[in-house]
Amino acid sequence: MSIENKRHLASAAFIALLALAIFWPSPVVGVNELCCHAALPIDDLSFLGREAPSWDIAFWFLAGMFVIAIVQTSESRDFGEAWRIVRASRVVVPRGAIALLIAGAALVAVAWRTADAPITAWSERVQSDLVEDLIRITNRLGGGMNPAMIVIFFLLAGVAYRHRRWIEYAVAMAIAGLGGGILAQLVKYTVGRTRPELWLGPFEHARASATSFPSGHTVGAFALAGVVVFASRNLPLRITAIVLAFAVGFSRILAFRHWTSDVLASALIGIAVAWATARSVIPLTSDRDAYP
Repeated sequence: MSIENKRHLASAAFIALLALAIFWPSPVVGVNELCCHAALPIDDLSFLGREAPSWDIAFWFLAGMFVIAIVQTSESRDFGEAWRIVRASRVVVPRGAIALLIAGAALVAVAWRTADAPITAWSERVQSDLVEDLIRITNRLGGGMNPAMIVIFFLLAGVAYRHRRWIEYAVAMAIAGLGGGILAQLVKYTVGRTRPELWLGPFEHARASATSFPSGHTVGAFALAGVVVFASRNLPLRITAIVLAFAVGFSRILAFRHWTSDVLASALIGIAVAWATARSVIPLTSDRDAYP
């Protein structure tokens, strides 16, 4: 099997693994309801990382088998290329950054004054079981171990199949995600904005502390997706990345966890961090895939 076919197979297997992580342990619950009817200490609201360790161990066993399969079919096991990419990175401040910062702040201010209350009220009107299911899925995609799994996959598969571009994605995603996350937490604890669910009523939808601005889920989603959008030459991959990032941000509004201006500011932060990181880590004019 050619290296290109191995990459495609590994990508398809990882997408299946990521989907399993998002829905876990629902497949176990579904199979049990169909055939076994055993008393399980889990339900459809459980998810990876928030369930009994024994069930998470079953998932990580499957993930470990996936890693072993990649390693066994690898062309290389040298992770030094990732460190060489980090060392070769140079901090690049995009032109017009100050102007874009001012424009972004103005846009967030307009959303704060005109969109927050109406869109939150609309979100309350459209609540349904289907909306709740969509919120649950997209929230899982943007949180927990799933973003880290995406970074690890690009790094591991890039090293295994000697695909330099994937390693660059992994390094840039890791830096953008970490930098965006730190920035989001600093702003969050500085601003201390009340969440929409507290505005709608005392714990009407869920309990939460008053730390609404910005949205960590949204910053992370756009930081990772932004790296792909700015650096990838694969149009379907870029479209998929940005659609999933928008879905994560929109779900945070529908879940009453964040105001519209929170999500807008978070998306701009994630995009800005991804833009700067991609330009610093990934040679935009490079057409190299493999490394020597």
